[in-house]
Amino acid sequence: MKILKKGLYKIANPILSKVSRFKNKHQGETCYLFGDGVSIKYFDLSLFSDKISFSLGKIQHHKDFRFLNCKYCLMLEPYYFYPFFRLKMPPHTLWRNNIQKIYRKFIDYNKGINFFINFSNYPMLWNSKVDYLFYKFPDQKFKFEEECNLKGVNVFQGSLRSSITLAIYMGFKEIFLVGCDYTHEKALSRHWYEKGEGTMRSDGEYDKKFFNIATKYSKITTITLQGKGNVLRAINYNDYTKKVPEYRENIDLSDISNLKTFAEWPGYKIF
Repeated sequence: MKILKKGLYKIANPILSKVSRFKNKHQGETCYLFGDGVSIKYFDLSLFSDKISFSLGKIQHHKDFRFLNCKYCLMLEPYYFYPFFRLKMPPHTLWRNNIQKIYRKFIDYNKGINFFINFSNYPMLWNSKVDYLFYKFPDQKFKFEEECNLKGVNVFQGSLRSSITLAIYMGFKEIFLVGCDYTHEKALSRHWYEKGEGTMRSDGEYDKKFFNIATKYSKITTITLQGKGNVLRAINYNDYTKKVPEYRENIDLSDISNLKTFAEWPGYKIF
């Protein structure tokens, strides 16, 4: 498999090398990375308009997304833009993927956003507005990725690692994580687009090995609903925004048509 990936990477290099134009584009700047954690339900997104934002998941389908200065969206699930998607959980059957239709419309209607997609989707999403990521960055002198590889850390394992790596590649020297609840000491399960307030969970020292490397290249702070981070430095929402968190349900945060489509995904508790 490793040999196959290397061979495919060489063949696709003209396409994958396009991402190199982003290297150090934001040298010394600060950004937000938006995940899909339940904590988003308590946050006023209009208070995060002061910095460039990255979307890691479905935050672009939040009604208040328009307030964000979002320049980059990552959709890095392999084969996600195919009409049928093989489920990773039992019974591992093919599932008709209607969620990808929502993403396609969003890509078409948002000219000011750069999109990063897993290269496995290239046959289904051949789009000039999209940059494709696969296996590694084209720059052989990207020190952060080199250090991660030496320590056995895959920078493309999961959307959070991928987005932090991309932000570092772009030169961001300070990164705030919003809605990345796994990094909270008092983490909540579920997503903002699911029903309910979530339940407390413990992720211990979440991804400590990766963060120990990443924080040498960029100052990373997670914005929590309450409490500390479990590995990273943290600041709670009230202290950061000077506003008391206020809970809103998923039906108040996204169009019902989107929620109905999300509800088709096995395991999501939307209604």
